[in-house]
Amino acid sequence: MATDVNQWQSRLLEQVDKLIAVAQQQLLQAEQPGDAKIRGPEYWQRYAKHHYVKAAELIKHTPFEAAKHFRRAALFGHGKAMLYLGQMFLQGKHLPASSFHACCWLTLAEKAGQSQATELLQQLQPQLTAHEINLARRLAAERFEQLCDASFSQSSR
Repeated sequence: MATDVNQWQSRLLEQVDKLIAVAQQQLLQAEQPGDAKIRGPEYWQRYAKHHYVKAAELIKHTPFEAAKHFRRAALFGHGKAMLYLGQMFLQGKHLPASSFHACCWLTLAEKAGQSQATELLQQLQPQLTAHEINLARRLAAERFEQLCDASFSQSSR
């Protein structure tokens, strides 16, 4: 039964990655050649911060919408946004409760320097099997690669 769930999660994550790739491709095609702009890391840091601030504004009244903005900020490297997403998945109040996804985002938050993520990961690990922890870390590594690819591919436009 656990193997079925793990296979299902893996297939779901593959589909999500494919959707992200399609969306990125459509964004590239939508741009006009004359509109090309060179954007450096400072631009993407401001972009991430904008979504983090927007999420903070929305969290009390529309937490699900806030989670979307936290995710955007997190995907552009905002450590606190990664931490809050991890906490939201862990608590299961405004997002589906998922120790697996919490572990993924908290792992990234920890690597981004959020010390509170370390404590939460230590509390979370007994709830997951070794296999689930490895899958969550693999997903975190893939998200890190996407984060880097998005930042660099966007800055070269």
